Amino acid sequence: MFDQPLDTEHAFGHRAAMERTYVRRRRTVAVLATALVAVLMSPLAAGAVRRGEPSAPAAQPVSEQVVVVRSGDTLWSIARRVRPGDDPRAVAAEVAAANGVQPGALTVGASLVVPLG
Repeated sequence: MFDQPLDTEHAFGHRAAMERTYVRRRRTVAVLATALVAVLMSPLAAGAVRRGEPSAPAAQPVSEQVVVVRSGDTLWSIARRVRPGDDPRAVAAEVAAANGVQPGALTVGASLVVPLG
């Protein structure tokens, strides 16, 4: 019983027909499948595949206008004067956010940046 060296091919009762190339082929397929799944799950590939768009859209420059606050001006009046066709509430909110000012705290002579787009 102990007089024969241990054969790795027959240690666990495998058939004699199983060859090393079969095992190598299975390992190769498993490694390639794992690599393919890892590549497809990566954020870079997911961004490129999503709706056929590039992963990062090109930034479009936003034009802006600088307005000097006059006596009696409010954010609402500035919004109506600069962008008359738009909703003044949204424009006033954009001006307040862009400049970090409170609606009732405008000072005469201050410069405000107003986004035009």
